[in-house]
Amino acid sequence: MSEITKKEVGDFGENACVKYIKRLGFKVLARNSRLGHLETDIIATDKNFVYFIEVKTRRVNKNNLGRGADAINASKRTNLLKFAYYYIKTLPKKHSIKQPRMDVCEIYVNEENGKLVVCDLNYIENAFSR
Repeated sequence: MSEITKKEVGDFGENACVKYIKRLGFKVLARNSRLGHLETDIIATDKNFVYFIEVKTRRVNKNNLGRGADAINASKRTNLLKFAYYYIKTLPKKHSIKQPRMDVCEIYVNEENGKLVVCDLNYIENAFSR
């Protein structure tokens, strides 16, 4: 049995987040989008907002004591805000007039029988604005 890699854990968390936000009625516009050195995990929309969602996935059985959102430092927040500013300019008019919002999705997973399972999902709306 092979060890589940950090990338596989991250991809699993992003997929879990996408399933969750789709149930909320969001439409996913892009995943793992880049503009130069700036990037974000998920861009989604609904009738009111364009969401820039940072996903932080943590294994509960790997002595991860901190919250996923704690990994988003001031520099990362600044880069996410810059990304949103530039990305909004590229959107069609129907989306570019919507309010941008920065959300964080914390996914906590465990490995059971060689597969990852979601133990907890914490969706933080409007996680930061500056």
